[in-house]
Amino acid sequence: MACWRKKVVFRARRAWAAVSGRLLRGSKSGSGGILKLHEDVQTCGDQDVQVMFDMLTSELEAAHARNRKQPPSPPPAAWSSRLSLSSSA
Repeated sequence: MACWRKKVVFRARRAWAAVSGRLLRGSKSGSGGILKLHEDVQTCGDQDVQVMFDMLTSELEAAHARNRKQPPSPPPAAWSSRLSLSSSA
């Protein structure tokens, strides 16, 4: 039980550090980035600006999805190769 708990706590801390680091980094920069732009666009009454912002965010999401790497597949189990060798003999 302690081993399981260590794994969970370690992963939770690592995730929290990643999230809080991104939040702090964004607030220290002073600009606010895409969130500030979103607020500005929402306050703007011009429909064209809002449509362009939607196009921009959808393009950014698509680019982010393309750049996201697939996790490597696990290696085959050692016993599976032994079974295939013994069945072919």
